[in-house]
Amino acid sequence: MDKEQLQKTLEELHEELSTIDSIDGSSRALLDQLMVDIQSVISKNKPEAEEQAYATAQLEAAAVKFKSEHPKLAMTLSEVVDTLGKLGI
Repeated sequence: MDKEQLQKTLEELHEELSTIDSIDGSSRALLDQLMVDIQSVISKNKPEAEEQAYATAQLEAAAVKFKSEHPKLAMTLSEVVDTLGKLGI
């Protein structure tokens, strides 16, 4: 698994977010911030461990939060977490 695959998964996540109308404003803001955080982590050659851990924890929490109402979104978030882990992030 490489950063190209991660980028593809992030694009899928972005597409999924653009099709969901039933997410409240605070949840959408959370997801938007997660996208920014993830992009920040993967754009660095050696992201700081705290930054990595924070981004991963936030992704995992979001996946759990959306599991019942938006299972496809939750699955995509989980894929991002898995891909980050495979990349050692």
